This record gives sequence, C-alpha cells and structure tokens, in this order.
Amino acid sequence: MSAPDLPSLRWADVDGPIAYREWEGPQQTTFVLIHGLGGAHANWVRVGPGLAGLGRVIAPDLPGFGYSPRAGRDTGLMSLRRTLARFIEQRASGRIVVCGNSMGGAIAILHAAVDPGSVAGLVLTGSVFPWVRGGWPHPVVLGTFSIYRVPQLGERLISARRRTMEPDRIVRLGFRFVAADPRSIPQDVVSLHVDMATHRANDEEVVPAFVGAARSMLRLGARPDVARRAMDSVRCPVLVLHGRRDRLVPAAFAEAALARETDWRGRIFPDLGHAPMLEAPGRWLAEVADWYAEAVAG
Repeated sequence: MSAPDLPSLRWADVDGPIAYREWEGPQQTTFVLIHGLGGAHANWVRVGPGLAGLGRVIAPDLPGFGYSPRAGRDTGLMSLRRTLARFIEQRASGRIVVCGNSMGGAIAILHAAVDPGSVAGLVLTGSVFPWVRGGWPHPVVLGTFSIYRVPQLGERLISARRRTMEPDRIVRLGFRFVAADPRSIPQDVVSLHVDMATHRANDEEVVPAFVGAARSMLRLGARPDVARRAMDSVRCPVLVLHGRRDRLVPAAFAEAALARETDWRGRIFPDLGHAPMLEAPGRWLAEVADWYAEAVAG
C-alpha cells in the first residue's frame, strides 16, 4: 500500500495525540479498527478501502503504538478501552462496529461489555480468548510471554531486540509468526510497517507501552472467569474470524468461545494465521459484508 494510495494521517486528542487514518464511506455506520499488541493502524490497510463500501472506516494507533506517542498514558487493557471509548465519541458516528485483532479483540469485548449501548457489532479477528484444553500457542510465543511477565526482564528483552535488530528484520520476523505464509503480505504493506517501525526506533516509551499492555493481557488471561463474564455481557451481534494456523491464539480458543456464545457467528479459515485481514483481505471482507448485511444493517 504505497503512500499515494493511503488516506492522510490524521490526529485526535484523547488525553494526548492519537494518530489515525480514515476511509470515507456511507455515514450510517462507522467501523473502528483496533490493532493488537505491537500492531498499528497499518495492520488494516488491505481491508480499509473495501470496508468503506459499507461505512466510514477509522483505524487509530493506540497510545504507545504506531505513530501515537504514549505521552504518559497507561496501556493496560481497561485504560486502552477508555481511550477507545473517547476516540469513538470524538470521531465516530452512526452505528459503531468495532473490529479488533488479537489484543484489539479483547479491548473490543471489554468495551462492548462495559458500554453495550455504544456498539452495534463486533468483528473479532484472531482475537484473544480464554485458554482451554486442546490448543497451545507456539513454544516461542509461550516463552516470550513468560519473559514479559517478569519485572525488568521483559523490558530488557524488548530493549535488546530494538537495539540489535534493524526495523526491517523486526517487521519480517513478526510476520513470520503472524502470517501462516508471510509471502501473502505484499512488499508495499511490509514497507509501510517498516517505515512505521523506523519512526518508532528512538521512542523510549515504546518499551513500557508494550510491556504494560502485555502484562495486562497476561493478568486477564489468569482470570478466565472475568474474561468469560465480559463475553457473556456482550449484547450486540458478534463475528469471529480466526485462522486454523494461528500460532499466537490457537483456533481451539476461538472454537470454545463460539461454543459458549451460541449467538455469535464464526468462521475458521483453514489456511490462515493470526491476521486474516492482512493475509486474505478479500475473504475477510466477504465474511464481514455477509454478516453485516444480515446481523447489523438488516
């Protein structure tokens, strides 16, 4: 996605700067796209233009991620949910559909549980769900998150990675874990992520922002009862899109969530990984469009 094809970067003030891009569309609905841990609005650029056929599309960078500085803001999940709520109040209109990837899915669930009247639908893509028997993340993922849990050690790991690896290598290594086949992500999209990583290379607040969000997710993971109560509190239509080859959140977790929440609609892609909207944007858009027409717009 070359720069001329992208909408210009815009800014909102939500207790500090929030960077976002917006694709114009029908005013009746706004899709708000929330990235995951270590992600940014660039994760959504392959589906933003197509989704704009259904409504306005807004993809922000949460505090401490992408182009949004942390600016002293907390990056725990509930704090990020409050940032999302204020951003929606400022920038969104009409029916609000929140689309969350990975950690963004957890934030979307929490938001819909806390303020059910503010959301017309959720699209949970590679979302975080409570652990269940029958699935394990990749061993590297398990080991890395075990390190994030340890005070100071998590910070040292991320700092060392940023100090010793070039942005291009960091991005490509990330896509090797995120995508079932990293070759499915075009070079121009990879370059967009590298540009963003380069911009962030000297930002000292990237590390505490990342670790704060990671530890907050781990705390939620240790309380599956809380996570399930939040899921049970969601009142709007929900679409779950997940890759069978997801190395970070096993498909078994998504299948267990769908078995529990029988009103939710789901699709498990047999050949995709943790970011179907990046790996197969046409298929992701087709699923969202069908669900939206039936469950939200209809």
